Amino acid sequence: MLAEESLRSALDAIRANLLRSILTALAIIIGTAAVIALVSIGGSAQQAIEESISDMGSQMLSVVPGQKKRNGVKSAYVPLKLTDVEALVKDNQIPWRVAPEMRGNKQVKFKTENANLQIVGTTSDYFPIQGMELSQGSIFSEDDEYKGGKVAVVGFDVANELNTTNDELLNKKITIGNSSFRVIGITEAKGSGGWDNPDERVYVPVLTASERVFGRIWINMVVVETPKDIKVPAVMIAIERILRRTHDISPGEKNDFRIVDWSQIKDMQQEATGILTTMIAGIASISLLVGGIGVMNIMLVSVTERTREIGLRKALGATQKDILIQFIVEAILLCVIGGLIGVLLGLVLYFSIASYQEWPIVISFSAIFGSVTFSAMVGLFFGIWPARRAARLDPAVALLYE
Repeated sequence: MLAEESLRSALDAIRANLLRSILTALAIIIGTAAVIALVSIGGSAQQAIEESISDMGSQMLSVVPGQKKRNGVKSAYVPLKLTDVEALVKDNQIPWRVAPEMRGNKQVKFKTENANLQIVGTTSDYFPIQGMELSQGSIFSEDDEYKGGKVAVVGFDVANELNTTNDELLNKKITIGNSSFRVIGITEAKGSGGWDNPDERVYVPVLTASERVFGRIWINMVVVETPKDIKVPAVMIAIERILRRTHDISPGEKNDFRIVDWSQIKDMQQEATGILTTMIAGIASISLLVGGIGVMNIMLVSVTERTREIGLRKALGATQKDILIQFIVEAILLCVIGGLIGVLLGLVLYFSIASYQEWPIVISFSAIFGSVTFSAMVGLFFGIWPARRAARLDPAVALLYE
């Protein structure tokens, strides 16, 4: 009965000074909202990283250009060429799939519309390696690859960039630079990966890209996919052995290329995201402590304002324990209400950002529970002093207070 009566009394006190109660809990609301939003955004970012890496294939590595180093001095970057890709494809000791990437931005035209888009010259193996499927049409044939066919596969959003529809764009001619290409396929939507959006790319056969689009023979990167049952170090050693031979690198000389293990990149990104999220959430939690100080100040004011009420209750038989519990419950309730409002505000903010960025929705129920619990603990900690001050008031003095 005492707890129920204290809760009812606390609600009446909060309603009687509603505006002041909301302003008092404002720091609690902002702190909780920030913690919920930031922790949830961090969880979404981590899952997005996992999905983007897993979409790349069973186990993917990239080979990128490096620098030749002689006598401790680095020279210019040594480009990768299609001969490097051919050497990797011909080596069948490991059952891998290999595809080149020749990238660059070009103006793409369709009828009277045009857009500056990223062009990727590659082979048909590139699509399964990257976990890309087609929503319409088909990918390059062997004839297209070996004869430099003027065909293109476009990302799902390319039609939108060209102010048309995918149905209208399929099997039609687009102009890339000064060459005309027939659109033979449209990829399924994958979503933006931050700075890179595969849905806004145009894919053409690599020989066509070399001869008609970019006018160069070097490539930006080689992607290699291997089954999960083959250990990554063994794959990296095999790639290194082949490319050192292709690049005529003598024993003792350093590689003029770099091999990137995307699984390690994923772990590093997740670790960095987790640390950053925890740090920012910790800073946001300071708002809860600041809010607790505000609650304590307002509760002290409330004790002063209700001195006669306290004296009357004591005169009618209320004990120090009754008064103590009443004010502690009021402080806890004020902080919990602020915490709950903050949770709702944080979730609204998170859903708005996640839907805009097309991130996977990840709700951290532990963060929600922890924030509300922490808010209650803040109310308990900062409510004890005002409650003790109220409980120790002399009833005779309190009744005479004006």
